[in-house]
Amino acid sequence: MNMNLSGHGFTRQQLRQGGGRGTGNDHVEDLYGCTELYVYQTPNRKVTGFESLKMFLESEGCEIIFTADTPPELNGYETMRITQRQGEAIPPAVVKRTHSWAHQRNFLHSFFKPMYR
Repeated sequence: MNMNLSGHGFTRQQLRQGGGRGTGNDHVEDLYGCTELYVYQTPNRKVTGFESLKMFLESEGCEIIFTADTPPELNGYETMRITQRQGEAIPPAVVKRTHSWAHQRNFLHSFFKPMYR
């Protein structure tokens, strides 16, 4: 069975509009402390501003991995995974800039924040 977002009740028009552009400042605090940050890039869409983001991420000691490991409902999207090289929390400045970059391009994003004792 081919699962995609239209199979979850979204129309083509809603998918083109996305979840709403903007900076995402209203929920960026939820991402602070994450060890993995994923950005799902819309298929067949030119990505702007990636090189400067990549240089910033690498200067902050982060690693960027492009992976085919994508949730089934996002089949066809390219996944960018950002981690801190030492497996520690991603610095807040990196989270904020990456999150803003994703929102400005209307890219979906998710994160993993471990439960600490």
